[in-house]
Amino acid sequence: METIISLFNSNQVRYLLIGGQAVRLFGMPRYSMDWDLYIPGRDLDNIKIINLLLSGVIDMDLEPLGDKGQNFIQTYQTEYGIIQFHLAPLCLPPFDQAEKRSVTAKSETGLEIKCLSPEDLYECKKKVNRPKDEADILFLERKLKILKNI
Repeated sequence: METIISLFNSNQVRYLLIGGQAVRLFGMPRYSMDWDLYIPGRDLDNIKIINLLLSGVIDMDLEPLGDKGQNFIQTYQTEYGIIQFHLAPLCLPPFDQAEKRSVTAKSETGLEIKCLSPEDLYECKKKVNRPKDEADILFLERKLKILKNI
């Protein structure tokens, strides 16, 4: 998946890594099969760039967020793994706001990846409150306490 993220970085694609992979990059030993990316759902130029970069990688074009919320999550199986685009997650602030608070984390190979802030990720996971997110919530809670004490 780093191949795709590297392409996105070098082409100024607006994205934020969210979900389990973001929690992993924040330091929690965790396995997650898919990569969840939050993108601005109605930024047609950004979506066009993504489609150009992923032509031949995904089997159908990424669609913008519809007027009635259609296409709010789109999932693709790629040779690099599963990538899921979130265009309007209910638990997150609007993309522009989340982007301003975002952080950059480094992968194990040193690749810089734009991530949702730990605070926004924590709030989202608490709102959704799925059983599979319990460990993530506890980890993020501890991480935020440590960050606030520094």
